[in-house]
Order: sequence, then structure tokens, then C-alpha cells
Amino acid sequence: MGRTQCSIIFVLASIATVMISSPANTELKPSDNHDAVLTLKPQDVRQTIEGFGASGAWWAQIVGGWPPAKRSEIIDLLYDQSGIALTIYRHNIGAGSGREIRDPWRRAESFEIEPGTYDWTRDKNAMRVLREVCDLGVDRVILFANSPPLRMTKSGYAFASGRSDEKSNLREDMYEAYADYLVDIAEHFTVQEKIPVHGISPINEPQWDWDKNNQEGCHYEPQEAARLLEVLLKKIKQRSLLVKVEAPENGSWEKVQDLQSSRWDKAPIYLKTLMANPNIRKNLDGYAIHSYWADRAQKKAFAEYFFKQYPDLKLHMTEWCEMKRGRDYGMDSALNLAREIMDDLIQGNVSTWQYWIAVSRYNFRDGLIYVEDADQNIIPIKRLWAMGNFSRFIRPGYRRIELNHNSRTCQFLACQSPDRKTIVVVALNPGSKTEKVTLQLACDNTQLKYNAYETSTAHDLKCVQDNLTDDYYTFPPQSITTLVFK
Repeated sequence: MGRTQCSIIFVLASIATVMISSPANTELKPSDNHDAVLTLKPQDVRQTIEGFGASGAWWAQIVGGWPPAKRSEIIDLLYDQSGIALTIYRHNIGAGSGREIRDPWRRAESFEIEPGTYDWTRDKNAMRVLREVCDLGVDRVILFANSPPLRMTKSGYAFASGRSDEKSNLREDMYEAYADYLVDIAEHFTVQEKIPVHGISPINEPQWDWDKNNQEGCHYEPQEAARLLEVLLKKIKQRSLLVKVEAPENGSWEKVQDLQSSRWDKAPIYLKTLMANPNIRKNLDGYAIHSYWADRAQKKAFAEYFFKQYPDLKLHMTEWCEMKRGRDYGMDSALNLAREIMDDLIQGNVSTWQYWIAVSRYNFRDGLIYVEDADQNIIPIKRLWAMGNFSRFIRPGYRRIELNHNSRTCQFLACQSPDRKTIVVVALNPGSKTEKVTLQLACDNTQLKYNAYETSTAHDLKCVQDNLTDDYYTFPPQSITTLVFK
């Protein structure tokens, strides 16, 4: 597929009953038997995909102490080509919380034993996972912190006291110390450990109060977030460290109507505050957002506003899981995850997509893998393989390409390799009927071969067809399928 003039047209039949909105395109007209058309446009290139990843928070510090075979099974499922081949690992820099955090899985050690002095043997389980992930070839590690260390907080804990006058928990005299702490760790990791630290994320969901002992967390007003980033960027420059900064990891996509309003008291507004600082705008690796509680329209509106105002910047989606109680091992939550990824990449034009808690012991739709404490049982689930439909095949450096379609059921995402020899198409069919696809490949009369990888009730990211040259393909109901054309 190296020829830039190549176009691919998919004709889809048997429209399912579940309705999902699709791009309007007057040039695509269904025939009498309700066929639909999908046209890929390799010449029409969008954002570069920098990678897919997940967080080591709330499991690495436990699982890292499990027997090597158990630990390797989990790490391989997440980061090896035999699993879903993630390329970004988010390592949690702990604040030193202890029993004040009621859930032991959510406590995080700090390396610091006194100001400027560190014990690098601490947090050994999480460090073991980090090193083994890097041994598999991960070259993009993000160091993220939910709270400053205890000695730097107003409450003395890694969460706020709940007093209204102490909403932000970072002490006024500790901005420099907190930045030094983060840079000290990044410098040790990169210089001594040879860990490929790409970036530091010092803030997590700053708009929330974080005044409960559920987990580490710290609130920041927009001006406080800007102040911390300014200090951190200064420290990185002084040390000549080749690490980036991403922020502010908002809990959701900001609403455009708030950004356009002159009344900033309507909602916490971080984007305009951070971008008003020229140094932050110039040096921020990516504006980081979380995809909780945002629909497709909100993401699209924010992205259009963002790239119009700041065309030189990138969006990173750094955290999401489905906020719903109860475990789900099957396709329902897997289809929801795939839809979220597609919306963020297509409507939001994000450059990275990073999942939240990769391994879960909870009764929640939050893990890609479930584990049981009692017997260290490991349960890969459909969500894991659904994410693999994207991460295993859309590699760093691939670029999203535009497409048109008028299917009332399916969603599609297409990406092209840097050498333009491979095109990856991910198809989401959440409906109850099959979608038969006739492939019309117009590429200078070149016959293209393709493989199909399916996640469904029957298959876990299995190669169900290989070296196909057929001019049709049938997507099963309730499935995510990746077609790889070469």
C-alpha cells in the first residue's frame, strides 16, 4: 500500500438494528438492498498516534511481589506481542501513604526518607514491574503523581483535610521542593536505572477536592496548577533532563461553552489558564485529559476549539475506564471500550490513549485483567483483547487517515504505517446482525492480502482469517475486528 493514490472502498450489507450516528456524506448513497459504503482516504492524513498504554497504579506494588511466573503472565498479556503489545507504561510516584488510606492496594510508598535523601530500594514490587515492562521493549514511561509527599501537604496526609480554606493540599512553601522531588526521581530513573522516562505528570484530576481517604489525591486551582508547572519546567531545564511534562490530567473534557464564557467562575478552567503562560504552552508535551463523563459531541467540540486556538499542541488521553459497578468479563464493556477509543481518536484527535487500572481485584468495570487475592488467579477478559484490536496493530508513528461511511450500525477507524505499506482498519459492530463487506480495492490493479483479527464472544483477538484476497468480509455481531492490509 505504498502508492499514495491508492483508495479502498468497502461496501457493507445487512444493516443491523442498533443505531450509532455516523458522519454525514451526501456522496455515499445506499442502494435498494440497503448496502452502505465505507471509503478510506489514505491521502487525507490526521494525527500521528504515539502509542497506547495503561497505568501500573494500584496493582504493580502488589503483583510485583507475586511469583515470577504469575507476574510474567500479567506483564506479557499487557506488553508483549503475545498479548496486546501496549507501548506506554504509567508509573505511579507515591506520596508515602500508609494506613490512613484504607485500601492497602491504593497505598503508595515514597522513595524519600528525608528532604533530598532517597532510599531507592523502596517500592520494590512496583519497580520490579517497571523494569520488566521496559525489558519487553517499552520505551515511553510516564511518571505520574497523585499527591505530593506527606511532608509537603497541609493536612500531613496524601489527601486533603476537608477544610474549605485548605482545599489545595500542597503547602504554599513547597512548590519548589515538590518539583525537586519529581525531578530527582526522574533523574535517577533515567541516569542510574536507564529507564526510558518520556514525561512527568505532576497533577491528577485537579478539579476534585480529594478530601477522602480512598486514595492519594490533591486539588489545584488553575492558577496553582500553572504555578507548579512553571516551577517544574524550570527545574527540568536546570538539570538538562530530556523529559517532557504533560498536564493537567483533567477529570473530563472541558466544556467549550465554559471556555468561551467571560465568567470563569462557572467551572474550573485549566486550559485557558495554562495556555496563557507562554513557557507552559511552548514546553508542554501534550495537554492531558481524561475521558470520564464526556460524550462524543463534547469531545468533538472541545477538540475543534483546542486545535483552532492551539494548532501547535497535541491532546493526550491519559485515563479512562468505564465508571460502572459490577464485574463484566464479556463483550458489553469491551464494545464500550472500543467505542470510547474510536471517539477519542476520531472526534478528539488524541495522539495517545492510555487506560487506567490495568489489573483489578475490584467488583468494578475497571481492569483489563481481573485477579483474585486469595489464590493469585489471573483472569484475562474481553476488555483486554478489545484494546488489543487497536494497540497490537496501530503502532507508534502510525497516522490516522480519514474515511467516509454511511453505516447506521458500525464504526470504523483507519490508520496507516509511516512507510504507507500497511493500513489497519478497526471495525466495531455492536449490533445484533452480521455486516457483510464487499471489498473493492482500487490500487493500480495490485491485489492486496489482508488478515483479520477478531474479538467476540467466540474469540480473543484471534487471527480468524489470514492471507485473504477475497473481495468481501463479514463482521460478526457484537464484535471488534481488525483488518491488516499490506
